[in-house]
Amino acid sequence: MKTVRLAAIAVVVASATGCATQGQDLKPVAASELTTPVFRPWKTENPTLKIANEKPLQFAPNATAADKLFAVLGMPSFAQIGPGGVRNAYLQQASPDQVKQAISATARPSAGYNNDGSMIAFNAIGGGVGAAGLALTVLGDNGFDPRTKMGFMFCFEKKSETSTLEQAGVRCASKLNDVVNATLQPTVRVQKLDFAQVRDGFVKTPTGSKLGEIFIGTKGGYLVDGYAPVDRGGYPARLVAIPFYSEVGSGVGKMIGANLGEVNAADFAAALREHLPNDMAFYLPDGTNPAAAY
Repeated sequence: MKTVRLAAIAVVVASATGCATQGQDLKPVAASELTTPVFRPWKTENPTLKIANEKPLQFAPNATAADKLFAVLGMPSFAQIGPGGVRNAYLQQASPDQVKQAISATARPSAGYNNDGSMIAFNAIGGGVGAAGLALTVLGDNGFDPRTKMGFMFCFEKKSETSTLEQAGVRCASKLNDVVNATLQPTVRVQKLDFAQVRDGFVKTPTGSKLGEIFIGTKGGYLVDGYAPVDRGGYPARLVAIPFYSEVGSGVGKMIGANLGEVNAADFAAALREHLPNDMAFYLPDGTNPAAAY
């Protein structure tokens, strides 16, 4: 899986570069180092992000912020399919029918009907397949569930304000950069890799300022035409999903200074939320309790 390899490589590179920071004072990074990352999405013809948002999504009344964003990506909620029930390749390889099954308990197209004219029900997985069967036969299970291992920052860019998908990607990356820069005060370390940036800086938390670490994917993620969800206006949109998650240092990584993070996903999300524009959303993975802002 591409994202699995990227995540594994990130750990190795961070470990190698972290040794150089051990024992050194962490000083603010120059503003010239905090420029907008260049976002290079996967060249996937029909990712689940595109399939799920061909029409504005109408969410179930009890859908949480994380449930909504999982559905935007074409994935089921944890209540429907437990952790480990989605494999990373699903985001690029699932069929339209699989995506509709996966999100049917959380969201439906705003028209309210399937292609065959039957009404979509919020409380049905679809196709007569039970939850266990869906996890096994439709989504698979290989230990790398993007709901628990890989977060995303989303932008719902208006088509009327962007001339191309590429422009929407640039705009989203720029806004993401602004959100991170405003949250990390100051930023004290930037690792620029071929496929990502890893930034460390101080984050305001309920118990004081702590060192936080955030991963921003620059290679990977998704960029598609579609629609914003109904509760965001249902307008024609260019949807952007950039890999994005927080890290908490532990074990050897923390000991050698490779992973500096001290801020948990919930506190990091609360700090990020203060600077989030209205046309953006995100979730940070944290087991079965992702921290989300929608």
